[in-house]
Amino acid sequence: MKKHVQLLTSFLIFSFLTISIGVAQISNGGTPYSSMFQTNNNYEELVFSSPDLQTITTEDQINDAENPNAPHRMGVSVKINKNNHNSGTWTDIEGVGKIWRLQLEIPEALALGVYYDDFFIPPGGELFLYNHDKTQVLGAYTSLNNPEDKLFATEFIEGDVVILEYFQPNEIIDEAVISISEVAYAYREIDFIYNHERSSWYCMINVACEEGDNWENQIKGVARMSIKIGGSYYWCSGSLINNTSNDRTPYFLSAAHCGEGSNSNDRNQWIFYFNYQASTCSGNNSSSNSITGCALRARDGSYADDGSDFDLVEFNGSIPNSYDVYYNGWNRTNSADDAGSGVGIHHPAGDIKKISTYDTPLQPSTFWNGLPSHWKLLWAETINGKSIMQGGSSGSPVFDSNGLIMGDLTGGFESNSCTTPSPAYYGKIWYSWDQNGSTAATRLKDWLDPDNTGIEKLQGVSWEIIPPVADYIASSTIITQGDTVFFTDLSEPGVMEWDWVFEGGNPSTSSEKNPYVIFPDTGYFDVSLTVVNADGSDSEIKSDYIYVQPMSLPVTDFEANITMVQPGGNVSFSDLTTGDPIEWEWTFVGGSPATSANQNPIVRYSTIGVYDVTLVSTNLGGSTTMIKEDYIIVGAVDIKEQPSNTFTIFPNPGNGIFTIILDNIDTHDGWIQIADNEGNIIKEMELSSQDKKMILNLTDTPSGLYIVRLFDGNNVYSEKISLIR
Repeated sequence: MKKHVQLLTSFLIFSFLTISIGVAQISNGGTPYSSMFQTNNNYEELVFSSPDLQTITTEDQINDAENPNAPHRMGVSVKINKNNHNSGTWTDIEGVGKIWRLQLEIPEALALGVYYDDFFIPPGGELFLYNHDKTQVLGAYTSLNNPEDKLFATEFIEGDVVILEYFQPNEIIDEAVISISEVAYAYREIDFIYNHERSSWYCMINVACEEGDNWENQIKGVARMSIKIGGSYYWCSGSLINNTSNDRTPYFLSAAHCGEGSNSNDRNQWIFYFNYQASTCSGNNSSSNSITGCALRARDGSYADDGSDFDLVEFNGSIPNSYDVYYNGWNRTNSADDAGSGVGIHHPAGDIKKISTYDTPLQPSTFWNGLPSHWKLLWAETINGKSIMQGGSSGSPVFDSNGLIMGDLTGGFESNSCTTPSPAYYGKIWYSWDQNGSTAATRLKDWLDPDNTGIEKLQGVSWEIIPPVADYIASSTIITQGDTVFFTDLSEPGVMEWDWVFEGGNPSTSSEKNPYVIFPDTGYFDVSLTVVNADGSDSEIKSDYIYVQPMSLPVTDFEANITMVQPGGNVSFSDLTTGDPIEWEWTFVGGSPATSANQNPIVRYSTIGVYDVTLVSTNLGGSTTMIKEDYIIVGAVDIKEQPSNTFTIFPNPGNGIFTIILDNIDTHDGWIQIADNEGNIIKEMELSSQDKKMILNLTDTPSGLYIVRLFDGNNVYSEKISLIR
């Protein structure tokens, strides 16, 4: 186990504090034949000496003091070396077969677990284990349980007596081999609860509660582990985990500190309990399905002192379909973007499966060992309370919001309890991927991505071969040109790839799960989606799914910042068009540039005159035009409607009728001349001494800038006027 944790003297690695075996069985069901037929109760009863508990207690006190963060030992091994050939009693059942029975007793044990160094059950044979009054029965173990390496183990039986009973039908010729090498003698931290209170803390929440409603698949992948390390026994948790080949290789992820000190023979007798969970939110009991035996594939050899504390094993055999398991997916990024909320699923104190929820983002943490190897997590209050972690939860997975494993549990504060919850620290999948070492034995990469695809997130996969069913929905199917449609994928299960085709869309294809698409043209358009999961592909084509109606024409309008400017001056034009224009075509008579496609152009006017401006604006529905005639006047900046020392003309600018007031002029035989910009005389009028007010009619004169000259008999005075139609 962990020998030390730098700077973490107040820490306890969650491990195996309390053991509870309910009615769970790693077996195929059934009833012992001695209960179904009249048989005598004469069979061999062997009594073995109890371990020296005084010595064991002293060892525990030393180990617990030297390694306060290590898990507590709850049982030790007692050597047996008995088998169905040198021990036990055979009893015939007439016309049916025969049974072999052997009773093992080790006084004062709290529970006994049987371990086998040679185990073979021929087809048709059945092995049961039970306590003295048969209130706890394990079995039947059949040929389906035969391990390739012959090493096997069965669960703990409560009390200090365990009875083995093997049934062999008459037609069976092959002999069974039931060779018992040792018995696990449980002396502390083990609890048996039948229809009573839970063995884990009161705040733990069953996976059957509302908190587990959206995590059914993830729950199926998590299992309880019965750990054997030499002559000692513990509990842990972990999960089946998928690989990029999606071939359902039975890889199982847990924490390295769970198996510290174990060898290959020990691992061949580890037991993994699936579906050990209550069927109701308040339930306490459950049956289970189990697998015995595994082989180490990769681990953090520092056991979290200098790494992420991961342990990857592969089961020795395949998992029966009837177990209905799920190979959980993973997220190996070092980002918590997908981990703003999620759950941990675990077996605290060896109890039935529980679920704990977080609703604040996972935090990168270097607190465990000074390295960026762990996530820090804070638990959330939910409808049924605040479920946390406990001894036995070690190695359990934490999932992001997409149901992908982000890490496995290392531990938390020693003070952790329902009333004082500790932060939980999970070794990152990101770090376990390739940061613990450079060989296949020290990283997940080689096992979970055997084809070196480089993928960072992988969906989980069910035990069952289930090709996907493609389906999707659009945010709207009747839209206007230029509108954006959001497509939502509804395909199931475990989709890993998406191939969209959008007729008339922009983009026309996509590999996103839920893409956004713009439709610029009118009409009816098809949409198709092809999806791929680990077991195949499927396509869904929806003909004429999107109807795009024409967009209303734009309403073209514009304005200039000034409309009268001196020669060489600049005018800024602002588009005021409504209706989502996308193109602009300007024409500036007398301007430079003479045309522009900019939305808000700037134009220079160098020649005196009055000029038109035209704008054609276009949206997806078409184009409209706005013409403003005589809009820009060049060269009339100094014209004012103010009295002068000579005469006043108003309105100025005007549209053809001007009034001339002769203020300070004493006319005799004078005249008024009107000239254009080139000096051409276009109108003359005579004055008399009585004239003080005159009307100048230029309604038949083109728009432009004109000069009005007045002669009073002695002097010539002039004013400029602007004529605008």
